[in-house]
Amino acid sequence: MGRLGKILLLLAFIAYPILLHIFVLKEEVKIAHLLLVFAPLLAVAAWVLFRMVGKVWWPLLALGFAAAIYYVVTGNHGRIGLLAVNGLSHASLNLFLLWLFGRTLLPGREPLISQISRRINGELKPEVVEYTRHVTIGWCVYFVVQIVISLLLYLFTPLAAWSFFINVLNLPLLILMFVAEKTYRTMRFPNHPKTSIMKAIEVYSKDFAAPKKADSER
Repeated sequence: MGRLGKILLLLAFIAYPILLHIFVLKEEVKIAHLLLVFAPLLAVAAWVLFRMVGKVWWPLLALGFAAAIYYVVTGNHGRIGLLAVNGLSHASLNLFLLWLFGRTLLPGREPLISQISRRINGELKPEVVEYTRHVTIGWCVYFVVQIVISLLLYLFTPLAAWSFFINVLNLPLLILMFVAEKTYRTMRFPNHPKTSIMKAIEVYSKDFAAPKKADSER
């Protein structure tokens, strides 16, 4: 069941942006379509609110989010809400990742990719340190390009082209970025230990707070 669950999750992850692209192209948007779009966002919001329990202002955030959902799913705001959520979620995710990677490039901090590589492989050689810094910069450039292209497509091309880019092409472009970097890394550092994408994500998710603690002790 565990393996089957992972396969179903993967299929849903692939199908979701395609269905979203189809809904964006529809002239009329039903509430069922909106609920499908909002479901992942609601799940994330629920997790965030759960983490905020005990803080004074979290009920205000929940109330504001609920009011926004009600405004979108009622009246004639369905299509506008669908487009807004679609575009803002894509932009917000890339802005968040840009912040997550970019802040580690500030003076006195260790680049994010360097952190992950060091946690997996131990001490890094100087050339690997320099390379992982450049990879971190490369990811920042990728996130900026995603946002800029999305904005330009939205302003100057048909809606279908914009939606196709931010929905259907989003995952393939991300995978292409990973594959291109891994291929180049393997060619440049053939003797460096191999690291999978899932291993990197697992290590970083477990040690998310470790860098700050380590930096304060140095």
